[in-house]
Amino acid sequence: MKKKLARTPGWKKAIARLPKLIRADIDALWENGGRLPAEQVGDLLRRTNAEIGTLMMQLLPVAQQYAVVPVSHYQVGAVAAGMPAPGTGWCSLYLGANFEFDNVALSFTVHAEQSATTNAWLNGEPGMQALAISAAPCGYCRQFLYELVTAQQLNILLPSDPKNPLAYTAAPLTTFLPQAFGPSDLGVQGGMMDPKLCTHSLALNGGTPADPVVAAALAAASGSYAPYQTDVSYQFSGVAVLTADGKIYPGRYAENAAYNPSMSPLESALTFMNLSQPQGSTRQITRCVLVEVPTLASQLSATQAVLSAYAPTVGLEYYTAKIVSGKAAKRAR
Repeated sequence: MKKKLARTPGWKKAIARLPKLIRADIDALWENGGRLPAEQVGDLLRRTNAEIGTLMMQLLPVAQQYAVVPVSHYQVGAVAAGMPAPGTGWCSLYLGANFEFDNVALSFTVHAEQSATTNAWLNGEPGMQALAISAAPCGYCRQFLYELVTAQQLNILLPSDPKNPLAYTAAPLTTFLPQAFGPSDLGVQGGMMDPKLCTHSLALNGGTPADPVVAAALAAASGSYAPYQTDVSYQFSGVAVLTADGKIYPGRYAENAAYNPSMSPLESALTFMNLSQPQGSTRQITRCVLVEVPTLASQLSATQAVLSAYAPTVGLEYYTAKIVSGKAAKRAR
C-alpha cells in the first residue's frame, strides 16, 4: 500500500474551513493534484446546495497551499473555471498558486493567475469562464488574462469581506483593463487556449525523437501559443522536465500581444508539475528538454536562467524544430 504523505498545518487549516460535507473530497487533492473534474464539481454543488462561485471562494485557501514562495513568503491562490462540459453544463475547476525562484530576477515569478490558467490549458481546456483570486490581479496579470480566447467573457471573482470568506464580487475582466491592447490589435482572431491557434505540425531538425522526454517537449511546442511572427517564423516552443521519481511534465510557451507578459515554457512546466503531483512529493528534476522553432525571440537564454536557479546541476538539452505543414508553415516561408 502506498504511504500517504503527511498534511502540512496550513493544509489542515484550509480543509477545516470547508463544509464537512466536502472536506474529504477536497482533502483528496493533496494526493491527486489541483484539479476537480466537472462531474465531481457538480456532485459537490448538489451536496452543499451552493453555486459555483461560492465553491471557488472556498477553494482559495486550499489553492494557496500550493504556493512556492521562498522570496516573498506571500501565498496567492487562484481557482479557474473551465468551459461547460458537454451534456452536464458543469465545469472543471483548476487550482493555481504563485511560484517563485530564488537567486534569479523577480520577473521570472509565476503569478497565481498564470498558474491556474496553465493548469487548465495543459489539462485540455479550450477557455475559461471565471477566475477566483485571493487578491486583486496586478496589471501584469490583467494583460496576461486579456490574451485568452475567452477574455471578453471572463469574470474575475474577488473576496469582498474580510469577516466573511464566502463573500465575493464578480466583474468582467474587461472592467479591470479599460482601453485594452490585445490580440485583435495585432490582427489575431482568437487567443490563448484556442485550439485553432495551439495546434501546430512540428518536426525536430534531426528526425523523430525516440526519447520520451524529448517527444514530450516536442508535443508541448506543437501545442504552444505564439501567433505573432517575429523575424522568419513563429516562436513555437515547449519544455518537458523529468522528475526524480520518473514522471514527465510538459510546459508550453504562451505569447502575449504586449510581449513582456508572455510566459516561458519552463515556468509553465514547473508550475504544472507543482499542481499535478501529490503535495509533499519531490520537486527535484533530473532532466530538462527545450524544443523550439528558432527565431530572434528564442526561449533558450530565459530557460537557462530559470533552470540554473531552480536545478543548477541539471544541464539543459536543446533541440530545434521546424514547421512542416499548416497555415503557420505557409506564413513562415
